[in-house]
Amino acid sequence: MNRSYYTNTIVLNLKPTGENNNSVTLITPDKGVIYATLYGGPKSKLRSLVAQWHSGKIWLYDNPEKKQTKISDMEVLNYHESFGRDLFKMYAASLAAELAIKTHCAGSPEQCFKLISGFLDGMELCDEEQSRLGLIRFLWRYLALMGVQPEADNDEAFAPEAVSYYNGNISSQALEYLTAISHLEPSKVRQLSVSKDTYCELKDFVFYLISSNLGTELNTIKTGIGIL
Repeated sequence: MNRSYYTNTIVLNLKPTGENNNSVTLITPDKGVIYATLYGGPKSKLRSLVAQWHSGKIWLYDNPEKKQTKISDMEVLNYHESFGRDLFKMYAASLAAELAIKTHCAGSPEQCFKLISGFLDGMELCDEEQSRLGLIRFLWRYLALMGVQPEADNDEAFAPEAVSYYNGNISSQALEYLTAISHLEPSKVRQLSVSKDTYCELKDFVFYLISSNLGTELNTIKTGIGIL
């Protein structure tokens, strides 16, 4: 059995372990969310490559005796540098990561990886205002991945009891945007704009749907409510 292999990845999080090592949370299209160990001190070249939100190809080594996965190398293809300068982008990326971890990629590692990769790469190319609508689109599509997305063009799916938090149906403008996300090509949806009020309505609605279907509040939404 070949214990060494490589795959595409996004670095979701790093936590110090021991004096010079890090426990790294990764998402890959074949295994979903995995945890690996990064060895080396601050001056390690590999440590500069394996940083939060970096994406690309990663080389891993599985050690079944120690029940451990070691990071051997990484080729970074996208650094997502703007995330460190924009608090909204940082929180939005963290929300996507927390969602993948808590839902175990919604049982579809390949599709989950594709969604998150497209979302992060898209934010890197956009300003904050465009990224905010990008978050709405990402969460709406993730609801579909989870199998709990309401049908935006079905009035019964948005009956008052289904969205009782909102005291009635959401606006037609919001419904039209959600319908567009579900049915139009992504390039065409990105060209659409909504009013500030409709954006706030959409955000409240998708946040509610995500949290209610998980049965728990996401930490990123709770701590970043004034930022997201």
